[in-house]
Amino acid sequence: MRILIVGAGAIGSLVGAKLALERHAVTLVARPTAVEAIHRDGLRLIENGAQLTIRDVEAVPSVGAAFADSPAFDLAIFAMKAYGVAESATELGQATPEPPPVLTLQNGVGSEECVKAILPSVPVIAGSITTPAEMRAPGLVEVSHRRRGLGLAAIRPEQSIDTLADALRGAGFQVRVYADYRALKWSKLLTNLVGNATSAILDLPPADVFADPRLFRVELGAFREAVAVMRAMGVRPVGLPGYPLPGLAPILLRLPPRVLQPFMRRIIAGGRGGKLPSLYADLAQGRERTEVEFLNGAVVRHGRELGVATPVNQVLADTLCGLIQGRLHWAEFRGRPERLLLFTNVVSRLAVEEYDLS
Repeated sequence: MRILIVGAGAIGSLVGAKLALERHAVTLVARPTAVEAIHRDGLRLIENGAQLTIRDVEAVPSVGAAFADSPAFDLAIFAMKAYGVAESATELGQATPEPPPVLTLQNGVGSEECVKAILPSVPVIAGSITTPAEMRAPGLVEVSHRRRGLGLAAIRPEQSIDTLADALRGAGFQVRVYADYRALKWSKLLTNLVGNATSAILDLPPADVFADPRLFRVELGAFREAVAVMRAMGVRPVGLPGYPLPGLAPILLRLPPRVLQPFMRRIIAGGRGGKLPSLYADLAQGRERTEVEFLNGAVVRHGRELGVATPVNQVLADTLCGLIQGRLHWAEFRGRPERLLLFTNVVSRLAVEEYDLS
């Protein structure tokens, strides 16, 4: 396959490297520093403690440049942050009169609808990756084999994605195909909510957040609100590679916080531990936008449309957006749980109700 990957961060670089190793023709659209590094050193992948160098990868600075070098691709993979999808879809439409199918690998929800709005005739495939990966330097990605998997779901049920699924399996991913793309993306959203916004706002590792009973109630409240919105949409959680959500969600919905906290603390400490989450990078790197719009913010928007109250997610989204936009000062929140709790009055607004998925 001839594959265009837009976004050469950890996920784009990982998927590109694995596909290139299987002799697929891969072109990466990357920042200038990454383009230079890949041209000079190749695309480098650290896996099982060993470093592989892939030379047969093209790297270009824009979608337009990719199509100038190659007039056609069989697939475009969008691996940028969710807030960059609209711009990339527009560039793709401007670069060619016949854009290829698009696979979206963003966290949160809304990327697929965004692509369809801009490129209505282009087939869209929803994707969700659960393989941990981290950029060590431009053009150098390290992958962990924990939870190594990728979910796929066609937006149109009649659309076949067998060829793509086989290609990704051949590249070493555990691939699951889902009938409902909303179930896939919203289930991944549930995993991204946990230990993310609160940890970023407070500049605390997720394990520390889950060790604080007050902050644990915030996390639990946000999760339960998201499941309530899913239920109102008629969407049930589905299992993702490494994440048995259908079994875990009922436990988180029904048991009291004092019982759940030690259980979840062990899971978070064993999984994320001291690693800071994705939303932290938005703040630490001084970005002008944040993916919280597509995570907690999406829960709020859909909840408003469906008449489901989402006060916890509203507080987290508003606070993180305020920090990104400079309306609030990060120094006032870093390492100060009391500031978040008092500033937002979260605890008194929590609705830690028991939801029934049956």
